[in-house]
Amino acid sequence: MAKSETALYFTNIVAIGPEQALLGGHLYLEGAEPSATRVMMIEQDDWFHVYDIPEVVYSALQRAPLRGQQKGNYCYLGRAGLLREHPSGQSSTDTTLDIDNVYLMDLCEVDGELYACGTQNQVLRQSKGVWQRIDQGLYVPLEDEVTACLNGIDGFSRDDVYAVGDGGAIWHWDGKGWQASVTPTNLPLHCVHCAADGVVYIGGSGGILLRGSAQAGWTDIGDRDLCAEVLGNMVEFAGKLYVTATDQLLEYDGMQLRETKVPLRGKKSYYVIDAKPDVLWVAGDECVLSFDGGTWRRHVCPEN
Repeated sequence: MAKSETALYFTNIVAIGPEQALLGGHLYLEGAEPSATRVMMIEQDDWFHVYDIPEVVYSALQRAPLRGQQKGNYCYLGRAGLLREHPSGQSSTDTTLDIDNVYLMDLCEVDGELYACGTQNQVLRQSKGVWQRIDQGLYVPLEDEVTACLNGIDGFSRDDVYAVGDGGAIWHWDGKGWQASVTPTNLPLHCVHCAADGVVYIGGSGGILLRGSAQAGWTDIGDRDLCAEVLGNMVEFAGKLYVTATDQLLEYDGMQLRETKVPLRGKKSYYVIDAKPDVLWVAGDECVLSFDGGTWRRHVCPEN
């Protein structure tokens, strides 16, 4: 059956609660060259079209609440530098980041400040509402083609931030500058997560899953017999680290990496993931799933 003109494949997700999530997707009819991101909200199995963002969005998140807020602002980062910030229940505002001719790949919040990273190892930080470049010694000017890329960024504090990327690159920011970390792989690294227990996890191509820190070094805890696909996104939920791996969802309990058994029929894809204390949301292509720690549910978008 041919897909409708509004059929979507989802590429980012923001968990709100057990019955609520925001999902960003692209229209199937645009194929491999999407021009916009359609944001949908699911609330108790009802779907709502929130708006379209006139850029391809690679990363979205919910910020920590500001003083006087019950919910933090929702943020969407377009690859060409458009940042849409949307306070709950209010109108959104758009900011265009001053970047060179590069793509931005990831967005995170650390100690109330936003960080963005992308191609040619560009890194920016928003402090007190002002964006500044903090990629001195890291940035590679663009010439004929992309020669470097930071795909993921996360941190524990303003002086303890990690960025990972192509060629197995692992960089650590100590508040003053960037230092290259000795890396055990030359495969592309796609995501980094600074866990609540002080450990850093990094996922990459070929099933690479690193555990450690810039000070302690890195151990590959991946299992190629279990999964040798791209590990693209990760989040903590209910005492475990969950990792998306295209056609598999993996979980790590601090001792063993295993495949998560999702007892639902039908096609399942795992690209992006987010969690609140009481729910895990994961999506990929048309597949949207939630898990409350006991039961998995599938959520079918009516556009599909």
